[in-house]
Amino acid sequence: MNKSIVKTVFSFIILVVFLFPVYWMVITSLKTQPEIFGQVPTFFPKNITFEGYAAQLFKRTTNPIIFNVRNSLIIAVASTLISATLATFSAYGLARFNFKLNKAILLAFLVTQMLPAVLFLAPLFIIFKKISLINSLLAPVIFTSLNSIPFCVLTLRPYFLGIPKELEDSSVIDGCNKLTSFLYIMLPISYPGVIVAAAFTFLWGWGDLMGALTFIRTDTLFPLTVNMYKAIGEYGIEWNSLMAFAVIITLPVIIMFVAIQKYLVSGLTSGAVKG
Repeated sequence: MNKSIVKTVFSFIILVVFLFPVYWMVITSLKTQPEIFGQVPTFFPKNITFEGYAAQLFKRTTNPIIFNVRNSLIIAVASTLISATLATFSAYGLARFNFKLNKAILLAFLVTQMLPAVLFLAPLFIIFKKISLINSLLAPVIFTSLNSIPFCVLTLRPYFLGIPKELEDSSVIDGCNKLTSFLYIMLPISYPGVIVAAAFTFLWGWGDLMGALTFIRTDTLFPLTVNMYKAIGEYGIEWNSLMAFAVIITLPVIIMFVAIQKYLVSGLTSGAVKG
């Protein structure tokens, strides 16, 4: 059998395995409760209903979903801006300047990636409580940024290592200083890596549950993930409503990744072979 056919079939099987939970989530959100709990599972709704979406979008009066969307966007966008900005400058410094502690810093970044994020919740909670950041959106923003910055630095550093130093030197000869050379020469060349780092940071900020659940106490400040977690008890596990909530959370991320997929592919592959 042709190797390309085998690879295609194998890739299709992997695709089905990974996308089936997403498909099941979507069709469950369109089913009625009796059909969901029927003895024979159905792979397509017999009677499509949008009751789950209506319950989330129009019938919630105590805490409208628009507040949850706003909070999730604030956490995700703020975390992305902070992490991408700081990580870009840090990665450039680690790639271009020879500090004695370069290897130690990179090792520290690697170690933090090996540790579960839950280990940082207790010490951060104590710190945030002392500086009055508990029950504010800034707390999960900082938590997400601290978790994503090491990944962003490790992703971006190979890009700057792969850019010829002569290109930067020629820009300095033409009148640029270190900052303008970085902004107008280095950064545009390494933009695929910046997009990759920003995309994954946005994903972590948008899907953050631990940080928001630990540091936020007010319902109006909860992001989408926390309200979905609390909806399990609040709605008595109405699965069509719960899956509709999950689709609402997932849809923006899917749209974003589809829109920037060419940058993600080039960014991940380029970062894997450089440096």
